[in-house]
Amino acid sequence: MKLRNMIPVLALAFAGGVGLMTSAAPDAMADTAGDSALATIDAAINKASSLYFEYKASIKAPDKDAKSLGLTVRMKGDKRLTEFTAPADVKGTKVLILSPTQMYIYLPSFGKVRRIASHTTEQGFMGLDFTQAEMLLTRYSPYYTASVASDDGTNLKLNLTAKEGTDAPYPKVVLTVTKSNNLPTQVEYFEDASSSSPSKTETRSSYSCDGDVCTPAEFKMVDHTKNGKYSTLTRSKWKANGDMSDDLFTKRNLEN
Repeated sequence: MKLRNMIPVLALAFAGGVGLMTSAAPDAMADTAGDSALATIDAAINKASSLYFEYKASIKAPDKDAKSLGLTVRMKGDKRLTEFTAPADVKGTKVLILSPTQMYIYLPSFGKVRRIASHTTEQGFMGLDFTQAEMLLTRYSPYYTASVASDDGTNLKLNLTAKEGTDAPYPKVVLTVTKSNNLPTQVEYFEDASSSSPSKTETRSSYSCDGDVCTPAEFKMVDHTKNGKYSTLTRSKWKANGDMSDDLFTKRNLEN
């Protein structure tokens, strides 16, 4: 894989988050119930001090065979380290996120650490339909105002509108959560705040817990702008709040 195709980077992270786009829609009318619910959701998503995951990724485009990737993900605070473990031609590729403007990639074929331009966050990586901006958006309140769209007692649906002056990755997001645990089961992303049809739909399913930290066993992202092309991330192993050295999240460690 050529370097120019490796630079768009996926930072797979589910604890803490940042929006990285530079445009936003006007604020929605204040909705106290919606904003309060959104703050509760943020807290539920971000309970862990550290997280470790092993995933198998599958990429499926219409009329094409599925492609598979293996990867591990480590998170501590706002720092994230992703390492690809399969297939052989990408094994050993590592991505380190220290901040929205400090992102690095290590490519074994080059044997060097390269800095990643922050403007690439709206692109996928290795064919995956998840972008860095989407995967890092796990704290919604700093970027969105929320209004309650529906509440059936079991599921709550919120309409999120980007706050003016923030770097929200989409002008509009529709978030569906299970009220029993305040965790998302579906996230719809809209490129146009006035549209009724999402550009992409993400589902999160089969939650399980390690202590009071709960994460989904599977993520699926469908890109409606690409004839329904989709990617899934299936969790095979994980650990919350384990010991994790700060030395892991350094440029020096990328080369080890």
